[in-house]
Amino acid sequence: MGPKNKFTKEQIIDAAFEIAQTEGINNITMRKIAERMGSSVAPIYVNFQHIGELMESLKERILSIGQQLLSEESSGNPFYDMGKASLRFAIEYSVLFRDLVMSDNSYMQNYDEEVAPVLIEEMKKDPELEGFTEDELKTILLKMRIFQIGLSIMAAKGSLPQNYEIQDLMDILSSAADDVIQSARLNKK
Repeated sequence: MGPKNKFTKEQIIDAAFEIAQTEGINNITMRKIAERMGSSVAPIYVNFQHIGELMESLKERILSIGQQLLSEESSGNPFYDMGKASLRFAIEYSVLFRDLVMSDNSYMQNYDEEVAPVLIEEMKKDPELEGFTEDELKTILLKMRIFQIGLSIMAAKGSLPQNYEIQDLMDILSSAADDVIQSARLNKK
């Protein structure tokens, strides 16, 4: 009998991520991960006690990708950067985006507790959003999130006109953001 395969947690998460990107998060099984790695499931269970633990690590990986995309945007306008990073995620990781946003799952149930506060802090850095209270920023974020998710769903599904580039989508998103911000300013008066 040959030596047993040894894999790091990172290699296992990589394999799970590859499956998630092509087949979807809900199609990940320990057996599929093992097949992708050319192994039995035993090395996986050495690193992860159960599928839930592995899925939590995968969720952290996906969130870190979102944060990486956000860090790559540096227009000087954090609100714009958040929209562009989100659109990029929807386009570049369309299967994951659809799983996270369009499927019944628990992956986004902590959005208001985990993600929204980080985004609100980014919004506070934006000069265009000066003078708004935290509650007003939350409302602006919700309105833009509704619009942006709709646009991102269309992008992820490929249901936008074919000649639309990411800059065209960003122009649409920026225009909607300007409208939402202007409306919020008028409502303050």
